[in-house]
Amino acid sequence: MPNMANDWNAVRYELDKSSNFAEICNSPWYADAVYNKFSDKEFARRHASARELMARDGLDALILTGNCNIYSHGSGVTWASGLFDMRGMCQYMVLPREGEPTLIYPHPGCHIEAVRKMVSIRDVCGGQHGHYGRALAERLTELGLQAGRIGIAAADRTGPEYMGVNAYQELRHYLPQATFVFLPLLLHELAHRKSAEEIRAMAKAGELAMKALQAIAAAARPGVRDYQLEAAATHAVLDGGGRVHLMMIASTSMRDPCIIFPNPNPSGRVLREGDIILSELAMSYMGYSAKIGHPITVGPPTKKYNTFFKNVVVPGFRTIQGQLKPGNTLEAVRKAAAGAFRQRGAQSRPICMHGLDLITSLPFISVDEVKGEPYDMTMQPGMTYSIEITPVNPNGTFGIFFSRSYAITGTGVLELTPFPIDEIIVAGQPQPRVRRALKPAAKSRKNARRRR
Repeated sequence: MPNMANDWNAVRYELDKSSNFAEICNSPWYADAVYNKFSDKEFARRHASARELMARDGLDALILTGNCNIYSHGSGVTWASGLFDMRGMCQYMVLPREGEPTLIYPHPGCHIEAVRKMVSIRDVCGGQHGHYGRALAERLTELGLQAGRIGIAAADRTGPEYMGVNAYQELRHYLPQATFVFLPLLLHELAHRKSAEEIRAMAKAGELAMKALQAIAAAARPGVRDYQLEAAATHAVLDGGGRVHLMMIASTSMRDPCIIFPNPNPSGRVLREGDIILSELAMSYMGYSAKIGHPITVGPPTKKYNTFFKNVVVPGFRTIQGQLKPGNTLEAVRKAAAGAFRQRGAQSRPICMHGLDLITSLPFISVDEVKGEPYDMTMQPGMTYSIEITPVNPNGTFGIFFSRSYAITGTGVLELTPFPIDEIIVAGQPQPRVRRALKPAAKSRKNARRRR
């Protein structure tokens, strides 16, 4: 924990001393900052759920990790504290089975004071200039867990990856008697069923994703480059209080197509009349994401694309969409998807649907397999999904990416991205009116609570 000699009240007249400024706390700085947050009750629910898993699995504490790449998006740190920050290869948080949680933040001074207003836990400590393992070890020792059984959650679902090598080596050095257990699926087990607050955040993310799509349609015209479409969509999302999770955009000629799927790195290609734009737009709000994908043409769609969209994309999508209901199995979804495009004279990318924790997650439903945990296999209220299809013509030369996000309810399904489905968007023409999935999320509130 921070040395209380760094209390602003004690050092406020000598801030030019590095030792005073580092890990400073209890300042009046950022007292008027406003952040959208989940309620204290919601964070208490999450921490209690994590502690139930600790008790079940014989763990004394968790080290939650996360970073800002698209396969993490803050991961367990965002889930447990509300932090979303670009500093450091990885962020770290200690959540003990008994005792107060602690966020290890990498940057001292003004930065750490601002973060204390952003997050929903009280104890925020500095990262000791990159010695995160030492900071974690000191907190675990303070909790009396120097010989405890400590779970380490995955920061990145690919691999998966957990933490920096130096951080892990320091943990082993400073806590030689502790047992460390890697937990690749911890966050998924904790987050695969959402609370009402979390679904409201996802609905807001869906609203922002639809605004991003509309911004692309408004900006698209001959002479504009693909990366300028990305800029227009990014502005719409940030202007709405959200964040970009991922944004894939690509354009090509409808008469001589070169893509079946959006580009993960939008290029400098210049739009021309007769182009089609494919996009995969996943936006987040308070750490939770929703996705949309819908084709946009510059000028009217060609007969080939319009026919393919109406005869293959839309009916195939609706076939899969019709499987979303509580109690249905993911194998039923897979079987429906297996014939959804082949029966219409087309093929597709393998994947057709995936889960959403904070971001894309297990389960993954493809036309030939289902990947997930046993508790994933039947749809239950609170589970959330993105249908993500890419029908492709028989010889693999052109296709259309298409996506929407949903939440399973007690009686059916809630559309998180309720954008009209049946027509290709034509850039520059009046766009369809969209509705909100839910009422707006709770208004922003200030949290001036400071560490004592």
